[in-house]
Amino acid sequence: MKREFMIGNYKTLKEFAQEKGVNYGVLRNKARDWLKEKQQVNKEKNQLIFEKTLQRQIEKATDYNTWHVEIWDEFLRLVWAALHDEKTIKTKDGKYNVYVLERLANVMEKVQKGQRLALGLDENKEDHSEQLLNRIREIVCALWDDDQDDAMNVECC
Repeated sequence: MKREFMIGNYKTLKEFAQEKGVNYGVLRNKARDWLKEKQQVNKEKNQLIFEKTLQRQIEKATDYNTWHVEIWDEFLRLVWAALHDEKTIKTKDGKYNVYVLERLANVMEKVQKGQRLALGLDENKEDHSEQLLNRIREIVCALWDDDQDDAMNVECC
């Protein structure tokens, strides 16, 4: 009976006695410390629930930040590849395309800021999910040509 009382949703011994059809006076004498034990068990249970919930939230936030870092790393690889592609950074006559280099520098700056946000290295420790998405949109827009920028202006930037 003690086990049933401890794991059940009974708030009082009287409620338990009524539910089980047991004489409350007899139960009260035999189960003097049950209520205190039940309160202690519930306190420990609530603490464990809190700790488990907190651990799951930490794991979820960690996974989310890891995903963000991976995205920023991929953008960094794209910038690196573009910088090493002669067709991307030079004009048809072989000169460096300052416009393209400037855009790549802008993308690089945004990537660095995005990585810092995802890694939690910035001074502001608030949730940056929306800010990170905006940075991704800015990078995508920066990678489009002028003609495509004009066509996608509403959606992109």
